[in-house]
Amino acid sequence: MNLAAATSFKSLLGSSSRRVVSLTAYAFIAPLFIMLFAFVFFPVFFSFYISFYHYDPFYHNIYFIGLTNYLSVLRNPSFIFSILNVLYYTFVVVTIQTFLAFFLALLFNNKLPASRTTRALVFLPAISSPVAFSIIFIWVFSPQGLVNSFILPYINIFGLPANENWLLSTTYAFPAIMAMNIFSTAPYFMVIYIAGLQAIPSQILEAAALDGVKSSWHKFRYIYFPMLRFTTTLVVILGLIGCIQLFDQVFVITDGGPAHATYVPLMFIYNRAFIYDIFGQSAAASFILFAVIMLLTLTQRRFFKEMTWA
Repeated sequence: MNLAAATSFKSLLGSSSRRVVSLTAYAFIAPLFIMLFAFVFFPVFFSFYISFYHYDPFYHNIYFIGLTNYLSVLRNPSFIFSILNVLYYTFVVVTIQTFLAFFLALLFNNKLPASRTTRALVFLPAISSPVAFSIIFIWVFSPQGLVNSFILPYINIFGLPANENWLLSTTYAFPAIMAMNIFSTAPYFMVIYIAGLQAIPSQILEAAALDGVKSSWHKFRYIYFPMLRFTTTLVVILGLIGCIQLFDQVFVITDGGPAHATYVPLMFIYNRAFIYDIFGQSAAASFILFAVIMLLTLTQRRFFKEMTWA
């Protein structure tokens, strides 16, 4: 076999081997792409498509109506109320859980064995099922639950309500759900902050201490906040998206009540689709909610980008 033939034979073997490797790689990632297409991309595009239609598949009553679904949703007082409700919820929960997560990260940011064990225990609510957690908190906020048992000795001192079913009160139902979600999500963001704290070089902390930066407030202002700005942005964006997509806890605990006190956009979307069979309005409300999330995310990123500390 001459040199040219040998080179051609090796090239053929090489291209065949590369083809086999490529086909093997495609075979491994094909199930993931099929699942993404079936459960993510196709539902998104199909929802956008039916948002412009009167879509009633049960009676085969489907016809194009343009932007009518979007206008109907935007003119619906229940949807506007749900948006205001979830914005209020988001502001309170994201603010408290971000500061609480940072405080917990500072508290457990050491290598002591006891700290690791406590950190694992604190993290347990973050990996619990939201539905199971919600069922537990139905008892926690019931008249005979943990909250009323805890505040019973302080009722006369602070004028707290006795034997109150917090989840049936238009005043306390939403704050109760807020407290539950802060308790369950702050540990998750604590882990993100711990990763950020451990990425800060020790030389910076030592140099700052020599320059007189010793108090907790000065460390936060001049070291932690500037160096954890990206971490804080990530925590706030994830918290914002999670809060605006609030559904399962409200659905399990209050079903949007009492008197729509805990009514949120995903409850509106769910009811329009599966209670009233108005799928076009449900799809339109989903994309309006997507636009709200996108607007808040871009605003938040711009805020953190431009904010400076003197």
